[in-house]
Amino acid sequence: MSWMGRLDEVSIPDLLHLVSWGEKTGKLVLVRQDAEGLIVFRKGKIIYAASNSPREALGHILVCKKLIGEDTLVKALEQQHGSERERRLGAILIEIGAITGKVLERVIREQIEKVMAELFLWQSGFFRFEALDIPETGELEVDARDFLLQRGFNTEQVVLEVVKKVDEARKRREEYAAATGPTVPHSPGDSAPRSSEPLVTPRASTSLSTIMAGFPSPTLRGEATLPFLRHAATRVRRGVLFIPGSHGFAGAAEFGIDAEGNRADEKVRNLVVPRDHPSILADVMAKKGTYRGILPSCFWNDYLIRQLGGRTPRETIVVPAVVDGDVVAIFYGDNLPSEVPIGPVGDLETVLVQACLSQARAGTQPREKDAELRVASPTRSASS
Repeated sequence: MSWMGRLDEVSIPDLLHLVSWGEKTGKLVLVRQDAEGLIVFRKGKIIYAASNSPREALGHILVCKKLIGEDTLVKALEQQHGSERERRLGAILIEIGAITGKVLERVIREQIEKVMAELFLWQSGFFRFEALDIPETGELEVDARDFLLQRGFNTEQVVLEVVKKVDEARKRREEYAAATGPTVPHSPGDSAPRSSEPLVTPRASTSLSTIMAGFPSPTLRGEATLPFLRHAATRVRRGVLFIPGSHGFAGAAEFGIDAEGNRADEKVRNLVVPRDHPSILADVMAKKGTYRGILPSCFWNDYLIRQLGGRTPRETIVVPAVVDGDVVAIFYGDNLPSEVPIGPVGDLETVLVQACLSQARAGTQPREKDAELRVASPTRSASS
């Protein structure tokens, strides 16, 4: 059995409730002009979720959360890459005693919730649910995708958590607006769907690897991005790595950010700046060139400053990672709490390009001719 329809007629939470209540097995495909999403279910439980937005890799998340060290990640990756068969990184980390199954499950659930929070913001587009016969055992042990669990997550509980997080993010923005005076800008609306006739596929037997191979998404691998962050820390005192999604720029990693209770990483990961409103991140995304200078004042730039501590830096550096002509990550840096000007950062741009190149070569299916990887234009100053 397959369903199809429009998201302006049936909300994503309602769709998830129907799948959960009916204990369906299959995949829910979500499509609009500028984005795609995928949620895979087994007997009504969520076992996998993805979007075509760039995402973080498991190793990157575990190291940034300080759940494992970089040496441990490198050791596990060496085992993974040296194995004759595909092995999941999470399984290797459990085998060597680096993490527990509970830790792995919590991180995977957080990642699934992050993807779904992005999808929940959609107001238009199309959905298609395809009932499939997905094997219950065997394949999960050899699948290379890390954000996948055989047991699955209770769909109703995940929906409640995602709705709560979306509401909390909205509340934080409204509290900031109330404290500073301006009205929170609202999105002008979602893009029009790409087609008026989504395809319906009849029930079929398939494999998880087949489903996920048909839905690739750019991944920020820990072995590539962490050395870059280490290098960036030699050039600026504070830094945040953002990942652009279909709706906003989501914080992924940080260094030098102060937060009460040593929760800087958590605070940064809860930080989202919309793509469809003016901000330094949106500007760099559009121009695909590095910005250096005083941060211009606008609602979302001021909001970013507030979330990172409240002080306005004397100078900022904002560098995009351009892969195949697309911006897959943006690095923000400043020298707070010091007023010392930022020094030369030409090598920072070079190292970022090298990190992107390393990431591309480390993919599951490396290509002989990776498309152009570069920082697209010379550094722009505040006066440009």
